[in-house]
Amino acid sequence: MKIKHIEIEGAAGLVAIDRKSGSTTIRIDTILSNPNGEPAWDTWNVPARMSDAELFMVAKSIHLRTEGSPGTNSDIHDYFRELQRFVD
Repeated sequence: MKIKHIEIEGAAGLVAIDRKSGSTTIRIDTILSNPNGEPAWDTWNVPARMSDAELFMVAKSIHLRTEGSPGTNSDIHDYFRELQRFVD
């Protein structure tokens, strides 16, 4: 089984994580509900091979955009675990 696409909605916005079959990158799209001067839509293409530390930093950024606050490590780990489904 392979997870290819997932959407997660938070209090401040949502994120769509996508990896096409055979791709070496993961596409991450975030949309803010109420941008307040930030870009309403942001897209990142990150490598499918990265360290856990790098992946945690991506999860931290996603959490901030979807929840609207920095959060605690346990909050960020929820996003980290979902991202792990897409890495090599």
